[in-house]
Amino acid sequence: MQSMPWNGQRIAAPGIYRHIPLDDYHRADICDGVSVSSSMLRGIDEKSPAHFFARAAFNPNRIIQKETDAYRLGRLLHLLIEGVPFNESRYIIRPERAPDGRDWHHANKTCIKWMADARERGQSVVSMDDVEQAKGMMLALGKHPMVMQGLLAGDVERSLFWKKHGYWIKARPDNIPNDSGDFVDLKTTESVLYRDCQRSIINYGYHMQGAMILEAARALGIPASSFTLVWVEKNPPYCVRVQTLRDEDLLRGEKQNELALRTFMECYEAKHWPGPGDDHADAEYIDLPDWYRKSVDDRINYQLREAA
Repeated sequence: MQSMPWNGQRIAAPGIYRHIPLDDYHRADICDGVSVSSSMLRGIDEKSPAHFFARAAFNPNRIIQKETDAYRLGRLLHLLIEGVPFNESRYIIRPERAPDGRDWHHANKTCIKWMADARERGQSVVSMDDVEQAKGMMLALGKHPMVMQGLLAGDVERSLFWKKHGYWIKARPDNIPNDSGDFVDLKTTESVLYRDCQRSIINYGYHMQGAMILEAARALGIPASSFTLVWVEKNPPYCVRVQTLRDEDLLRGEKQNELALRTFMECYEAKHWPGPGDDHADAEYIDLPDWYRKSVDDRINYQLREAA
């Protein structure tokens, strides 16, 4: 299926759309019906429907999430890799001093107004430290042999929309591979140690994200065979690591997505978003984890033997 330019209207047909700004992609009304993304399903899976709904785009009383440093840095890196020029239409560098001449401080009223004005113009605010970090990561990625061979090449800024169980599902891969079928996602991280990469996959549900991207591609006739993560550290020495998720773990992610989607559907139709434990009318028992119980028992037994 060929991609089509977005005409600025609500999505009404499944397809691959290009040039949808990220803020529009996340809008509650981007489709002619309710739409569900990977981050939404991961929010339900990780915590609860209540936690998800508190920040859901279609919740009129939602908590407005502030742009985090990690998100801003990651977005800057993605745009630079895509070849988007660094200019003030998207980004603006935060000055060292406040508009009133004092040192910059987030509580300074002139700083608050400056930040608000930038957001109103659709600009993301970055610091010189952000720029230096992004430069270091770009150089490190550019030296990696797999990146040099075109691992990150493909069609960028494409949004995928299709229907499942009567609901719009949307996905936005970093890029759509030209021929390989290997979808690749770039992740910034504090550490590329194996155990830390494992922890990040679990904490952020990247196996669920990968499963949804592959499902989206297959639903729209795009070759999709694997999902690979390219990690790059956010600080010197900016180490890079490339890891492909195993099919069995992507299958787990697919099943988690399906369960989370069914939970979403039930909650959306019932207009009820329960939190953890909301289905318990009475107090429930809570158990210490088995590993902690064993640790305590072993320590007690050891101390009793020593005292005997």
